[in-house]
Amino acid sequence: MDVSLVNTMQVETIYSERIHSYDKAMRAKQQLLKTLGMVRLLTFLLTSFFVYKLIFTQFNTIWLWPIAAGVVLFGVLLVRYVRVKEQYVLLEKLLWINKTELQSATELQWNFADGKAYINEQHDFSGDLDVFGEASLFNYINRTGTLQGELALAKALQHPHQDIHTIEDIQKAVQTLAPSIELRQHFLAEAMLAQEKKDDVEMLKKWIDMPMEFINNNFWRWFSYINPALLIASFFYGNNGITLFFFALNWIALLLNVSKVNKQHSLVSNKERMLGKFAVLLKKMEEVPNAADSKVLSHQAALAKEAGASLQQLSRINNSLDQRLNILVAVVLNSIILYDFHCMYRLEKWKQQNSQRIMDWFAAIAQMEVLNTFSTFAYNHPHYVYPTLTNEANLIEGKDVGHPLIPVDACVANDMQIGVDGQFHIITGSNMSGKSTFLRSVGVNFLLAMQGAPVCAREFKCSPARIMTSMRIKDSIARHTSYFQAELLRLQHIIKVLQSGVASFIILDEILKGTNSEDKLTGSRELIAHFLRYNCMGMIATHDLELGHMEETYPSQIRNYCFESTIENDHLHFDYRMRRGVARNKNATFLMRQMAII
Repeated sequence: MDVSLVNTMQVETIYSERIHSYDKAMRAKQQLLKTLGMVRLLTFLLTSFFVYKLIFTQFNTIWLWPIAAGVVLFGVLLVRYVRVKEQYVLLEKLLWINKTELQSATELQWNFADGKAYINEQHDFSGDLDVFGEASLFNYINRTGTLQGELALAKALQHPHQDIHTIEDIQKAVQTLAPSIELRQHFLAEAMLAQEKKDDVEMLKKWIDMPMEFINNNFWRWFSYINPALLIASFFYGNNGITLFFFALNWIALLLNVSKVNKQHSLVSNKERMLGKFAVLLKKMEEVPNAADSKVLSHQAALAKEAGASLQQLSRINNSLDQRLNILVAVVLNSIILYDFHCMYRLEKWKQQNSQRIMDWFAAIAQMEVLNTFSTFAYNHPHYVYPTLTNEANLIEGKDVGHPLIPVDACVANDMQIGVDGQFHIITGSNMSGKSTFLRSVGVNFLLAMQGAPVCAREFKCSPARIMTSMRIKDSIARHTSYFQAELLRLQHIIKVLQSGVASFIILDEILKGTNSEDKLTGSRELIAHFLRYNCMGMIATHDLELGHMEETYPSQIRNYCFESTIENDHLHFDYRMRRGVARNKNATFLMRQMAII
């Protein structure tokens, strides 16, 4: 059996075993929750009975002890119930993750976000290489649980790294993290449970940028301690007039500052859960095994160490501030101790100490989610290879290169050598023979290589370059752009990038379709010849067999390759294997006859 199939089956077995394990653990927690619920109910009923006995025995103090014990036990049981419930919810999410991984491997069901929001037809390559959208690369590999992580992954796929050392550092981080399935899945589960909303981080940014309203105001700071102290002291003197005077002063202070409190509270409210889970994520980042072996992971761990406790503290402050929405807190505690003021002092003190670093902490979490995504991808494909990066200009060399989105048992892999075997490859072939799929296979693997991820190949070596494609050009009524004009604008953009001197990898599929065949051939020849002047490499798929003659004109820079189809016993066959030379066979007329079109 093929090694890749064996490796895939082993991964599927691991996920099946984890599903069974989490399902069993969930049933145990569910039973424990039922037991705790019953004991808590029994404790409440017994405590109520003791209260009844206390009242109807003329408050005999002997009943105070069982009442106190009942209240304490009820509190302990409540805390225990909440913790077990949190564990159950975490197990539920972990079970979902493993079921999703198994479905992804066996049924090609990809249940994570597909990145539709990031589709941009004007982007250099993401539209042509199916990076975003349904059944896309993003949809397939995405293992982010927060919106910040999802955005970071999208940006990474839109802007691949160009520096070899950066790529190699990320490779090492991915290799270090990949085997830690327990930590990776717990990190993803906690990230999903953070339930980050669309504007949460943006609102926190606005709060960070707001001026300090309380902590630097010495008058209100002293007032918030002195006047409540005087108010409480007045209770013991029995002078209602003095008490009402200090009470009135408290409410005047509250009313004078309520708009300032509300303004800050509106930006930080209801973020306790998200901040608490972010703190948990930072703690997880400290637990990565062998993090010291990776420059990237050790840096992440250092950031996490300083951040975790601080974010947990902000979560608690946030929770305390949210309590002002409780009518008892708003009226009673504000009236007596100026609760709002003390919450704001704690909040602004935290901001004073941490405002310069909080966004770095959020960015570290998002970056860890990107690493988690590529590490999970690596774990799910143990037969994939980590590319070798080189400073040799314009080089992509691969053996058994396939498309990562095509199932192992259906994927036909091919060898290729751009740079070693010509600067540009002209690939000819009949319809449906595999030209476009091969172009995307190389493009997607090259993109993954520059992310530090493993690629679908037996061997892969490349030099970083900017990816530029022209494969699915669309006309636009809104932009008053015809198909041909849209294609010319795309090619113009590619030329401008090449003129800047940036090393580029160009992928073109059937260029200049919007003009007549003679003009198309002439234009294609001149365009390819123009490319040869620049710091670039590329692949061009075409039906124009005449372009194959360019190899004779530029023997050291251009190579011809082809995909063939054969007709046997009135049936069309494809082997999807790339060969040297120009295609010989055609199938359009045959297919039209087979489908009764002609």
